[in-house]
Amino acid sequence: MLSALNNKETQLLYVVDLDDSLLATDLLFERLQSLLVKAPLSFLLAPFMILRGKVGFKRWLQKTVDLDVTNLPYRKEIIRAVILAKQRGEKTILLSAALQQDVKAIADFLNIFDEAIGSDSINLRGLKKIELLNNRYPDASLTYTGDCVADLKIWSSCVKIIAVNPSQHLKSKISLLDKPVEIIYDKENQFSLVIKQLRIYQWVKNLLVFLPVFAAHHFLELSTWLHCLRAFFAFSFIASGVYVFNDICDLENDRKQESKKHRPLASGRLSVKTGLFLIPTCLALSMISCYGASWKLLAVLGCYLLMNVAYSFWVKEWLALDVVFLAIFYTLRIIAGGVASQTFVSEWLLSFSVFFFFGLAMVKRLSELKKEPQFLSKKVGRRAYESQDSMTLLVSGMSTSLLSILVLALYLSTGEVKKLYHHPDLLWFVTPCLLFWLNRLWILGARGLVSEDPLVFALKDKVTWAVALAVIFIVLGAI
Repeated sequence: MLSALNNKETQLLYVVDLDDSLLATDLLFERLQSLLVKAPLSFLLAPFMILRGKVGFKRWLQKTVDLDVTNLPYRKEIIRAVILAKQRGEKTILLSAALQQDVKAIADFLNIFDEAIGSDSINLRGLKKIELLNNRYPDASLTYTGDCVADLKIWSSCVKIIAVNPSQHLKSKISLLDKPVEIIYDKENQFSLVIKQLRIYQWVKNLLVFLPVFAAHHFLELSTWLHCLRAFFAFSFIASGVYVFNDICDLENDRKQESKKHRPLASGRLSVKTGLFLIPTCLALSMISCYGASWKLLAVLGCYLLMNVAYSFWVKEWLALDVVFLAIFYTLRIIAGGVASQTFVSEWLLSFSVFFFFGLAMVKRLSELKKEPQFLSKKVGRRAYESQDSMTLLVSGMSTSLLSILVLALYLSTGEVKKLYHHPDLLWFVTPCLLFWLNRLWILGARGLVSEDPLVFALKDKVTWAVALAVIFIVLGAI
């Protein structure tokens, strides 16, 4: 066993675990994420490759996809502690169950470790780690940084224990060892992080499912409201699952962007493992919400899901097609509200939706270019847009936004409006309200004053709320 001899010849070791210790993530799940994005067909083989054993499975992942060690979420506090230990004359070792090649690559990148040890033919975990250290350094004094129950076997031979985000159960086990303990706790409330990752505030988009009911004036039909409410939650849960899936696909790029690197998954505050679990959970909740619904609603949701998978994998990188997809995603919500409530959705409403939300998608792309100046000379993340595209986005998007106003004006001239409203002429006051709001949005967007998502901007913008109230009063007056 490693001893704690207090003499000048005793070698001092400062050993640090990698997964969920030095890293705020797990390399295994980082590679699974990379596999999902870069080789989705191979991802389907993963359950069968597990049969090769832990080391065999890790080697298969390593051969299938590369890992960018420069882009991982490292714990700065542990890095500083390693540097101080090195300055005190302690031998610093990075010891992990991850493969030797990956551990060495990380050690070379950080350049603060004297030695890097990873799994080769044996999975270095728990007792295997302490046996290796005993063989290499039989009379050393050990300080070990770890995070899980398996590390108790190592901590029992240490002179000092450093535990990263230990659970209450693990803390009680550590206390029984009766050794000096340092706790590093930077773990945030996981429930709040999950809520943030699911982007509950984005559920406001799904209020569009109620739009067909309002447009058709089916205000007093309780069953219609209940059907729309079902569609609302179905779309909300499936959209949240899509947000998680999209963030997992964009993990590497998000970590490089100032506006996105602090997201729960990108920062490592929420594990990739949790993210992969949230996706099927959200899909299941969406299906539960759809229980008893017509096959048409299920078809719309299925179309939305498949289009989003295509968007996350490929379409996001296609010039102009990505914003067309975004406009369709909004319009599908309106269609879902129509089929759920069995309410006819007019071509006028669908046309207005496509043009209006295409324009907002263009604002989103323009704001991305304005928000990330370091990407102005190259493509933004996985986007197909470059700095010189700003003017094109502005002209194309603004023109399309104004087309939505034209569609609205033409609709107000039809006989359908006179059948639905007692004072249809009042509805013409909606057009200047929307003209003002859209032009203001585009001018602010061109100045770089709109947040990346126009929806976030609108929710926080007092002028938007004032315009929305004005439109509501005008419509109520016209009824």
